[in-house]
Amino acid sequence: MTIDGILCSVIAYELNLSLSGGRVDKVFQPSLDTIVLHIRTNAGVKHLIISVNCGHARIGLTDNPPENPAMPPSFCMLLRKYISGARIESVSNPGYERIIEISLSNTDELKDRKTYTLTTELMGRFSNIILINPGGKIIDSAIHVDSQMSRVREVMPARIYEYPPVQDKMTIDQALDLSRDRLLPISNEEVARPIDKALVNSILGLSPMMAKQLIGQCDIDIRSNAKLLTDDNISNLCKVLSDYFKTIINKEYKPRLYFRDDKTPAEIALVPLSGFASYKEYRSVSEVFDACYDSYTVSKSLNDSKKALLSNVDSALSRLSKKYEAHKQDLEEGKRSEKYRMYGDLILTSVHSIEQGAKSAVLPDYTDLDADGNPKQIEISLNPALSATDNANDYYKRYRKAKRKLQLSEDYIKDDEESIQYLRSLRAAILAADTDADIKALKEEIRQDSKPEKKETTSSGDPNRMVGKAKSGKASSRALRQAAQLAAARNNRKKQGKSEPLPFRRYMTDDGYEILCGRNNIQNDRLTFSVASPDDYWFHVKGIPGTHVIVKSHPGEEFPSDAAVTKAASIAAYFSKSILLEQHQASDMKCDVDYCKVSHIKKIPGAKPGMVIYEGYYSITVTAEAPGEDLNAQ
Repeated sequence: MTIDGILCSVIAYELNLSLSGGRVDKVFQPSLDTIVLHIRTNAGVKHLIISVNCGHARIGLTDNPPENPAMPPSFCMLLRKYISGARIESVSNPGYERIIEISLSNTDELKDRKTYTLTTELMGRFSNIILINPGGKIIDSAIHVDSQMSRVREVMPARIYEYPPVQDKMTIDQALDLSRDRLLPISNEEVARPIDKALVNSILGLSPMMAKQLIGQCDIDIRSNAKLLTDDNISNLCKVLSDYFKTIINKEYKPRLYFRDDKTPAEIALVPLSGFASYKEYRSVSEVFDACYDSYTVSKSLNDSKKALLSNVDSALSRLSKKYEAHKQDLEEGKRSEKYRMYGDLILTSVHSIEQGAKSAVLPDYTDLDADGNPKQIEISLNPALSATDNANDYYKRYRKAKRKLQLSEDYIKDDEESIQYLRSLRAAILAADTDADIKALKEEIRQDSKPEKKETTSSGDPNRMVGKAKSGKASSRALRQAAQLAAARNNRKKQGKSEPLPFRRYMTDDGYEILCGRNNIQNDRLTFSVASPDDYWFHVKGIPGTHVIVKSHPGEEFPSDAAVTKAASIAAYFSKSILLEQHQASDMKCDVDYCKVSHIKKIPGAKPGMVIYEGYYSITVTAEAPGEDLNAQ
């Protein structure tokens, strides 16, 4: 996001119109880098937000000020001391720098009227909020900059405030005069540099992004310098520059917010730009900043929620993978059970030929004969501290243990594989989440999945026998505690009420087919087995976790249209894209999607939500593509 000196001059102009003559009613500091002033004007109370966040610095009016902390920071208390009740004399921008100055007059302890300056510097990671006294000294700042941080310019209390080093550039008024005369507004020292850099280094407040946009309107190669431009090039560029400068000077601009393909904000501009997916026009620069910041806040909140959910799921996957490997080792151990039994049998068969204290014994294996029919010899390890009979019993004990491991590990491995598959599907759904509704649905699924299973209780009427196996305290006390817990749980359920289920993702094809898509595994189950009709078509990526996609069938049709099938399949692939990326390491990979009638889908008894089996299906190979706008988006 580009904030240049020209944009700052426009911000100062708009704020001066809105706030001049107003009084500072309240001062808040929601965060260490953000100040909010409540200003009482003839048009009502206005909220001025000043943020020097290194990634999203801004100053402007807002209708949605952030919440305030219970305890104000020290810089907020200092501002309240000096500018609470102050009258705003003016808002200005000095020399097209990225600086906004708010001049405020207030009375001090001796009732003398003094003028303070609240200076906002919008300079990326060097942004700052500085309060300056009438003598030009810094009272304090949001961020202290000492000599170790900057040898050029200190920003510390009691220091004289100095502007950033002066740039030897022309103003846009001077550049406009040159452009009208068909002279490029480029200083002599810059004529040999690329044209975009020459303009930026010659005109105050012009950003590299804006210079490239203006040059692009003239079809000029930005790598060319002023000496290589033709007369037509110069004439066209002078006209474009002249129009731009007149738009700013005459305040005929139209603030716009430009978006990328993924609908995230890209640039703020006062004139039309090219090369962006879309834009939206606003009445003021403050409204643009507000919209941009709201988008950033929503995006950050969504990303933070996804990161937290992914952390939980990845942690569970890590633990489960370790269990899975341990169970696989138990399975391999279990497969050796018959060998242990055979060793025990062979030792008992030759017990009299085994010497006490031997570390091993070479015995005939009657289960394995050579070509002449004689048993082969096999060496068996022994514990020298045990007798031959005890060694045989030890092998029998290992046999029984390994056999038990074999029986249990097979069940455990099956359960582990189902759980890993379920967690991978949950992870894919989290990565595919792009709205608050998606996150809410996934949190609900995780919450339900983490509920403890309901313990079976006897039907005995004695409450003291229904309190579980706890041994602490008297039985009657335990019963009272449990009754209190149950009552509290019932009250919580009553307070929460029955919440409405979240809507599915919903899309429409160009030929009128409705496509529904689950946001999580619980919705997948409900969509497939409760909402879809038997004649609707069900889509799912082959062999990997993913969402259930349903194409609503039209009456009397055996199959949906080819376009509907392709779109539904690409949607199914899109919401499994994270798994596909893990497997293929490509962003435009193709994958197979299975589809069939809903009547061919069956729920696996006792399986996790979203896990099904199906038959009589077709397959289609598609590319994962974004599905477009969700018609049920909130």
